[in-house]
Amino acid sequence: MTTLLSKPRPKPWTIDEFMAMPDSVGFELVDGGLTERKSMGALSDYVAAQIIIAIGYFCKQTGAGHVFGAESTYRCFGNPNTGRRADVSFIAKGRLTDERIPEGYITVPANLVIEVVSPNDLAYEVEDKVALYLSNGFDEVWVIYPNTQSLHVHRKGASILHLEGDQKVEGRGPLAGFSCVLSDLFPPK
Repeated sequence: MTTLLSKPRPKPWTIDEFMAMPDSVGFELVDGGLTERKSMGALSDYVAAQIIIAIGYFCKQTGAGHVFGAESTYRCFGNPNTGRRADVSFIAKGRLTDERIPEGYITVPANLVIEVVSPNDLAYEVEDKVALYLSNGFDEVWVIYPNTQSLHVHRKGASILHLEGDQKVEGRGPLAGFSCVLSDLFPPK
């Protein structure tokens, strides 16, 4: 079976070439090179879905903005041939041009991105992605660890906030008013 990574490539991929590939779902584009996205696994995918439901419901009720899933690609990292994908993201109302959802990639940093750690994720890759987001205008990054039922909130220039168990996750800025009990995002024990 031939995959994107096994095809020889004499030059870097452009974001448009990447987005046009039918089998690009399992990849991200970093400086014109393909980076394989690790499979989430059922538990991580379940947690991501619960977050989409919770924030999505809040947005429907308040009109706060838009929620995106794991296949939305962000191209706003300085290099035009970099496209990264978060497991969940939120963009406040008024940040998208004409409030239209783009058909292809998104060119504005999200207010919030959420990475749900899966068994195949490497710690340094998660840390690199958090640093990339924060250094390119993304306001806040939540990293959720399903196995320990904990969440780390990262904000540029601030200490990491660690939440666990029945502590409340609270939105800020355009997500002010959003809250949920962290343990509600995980399947019952």
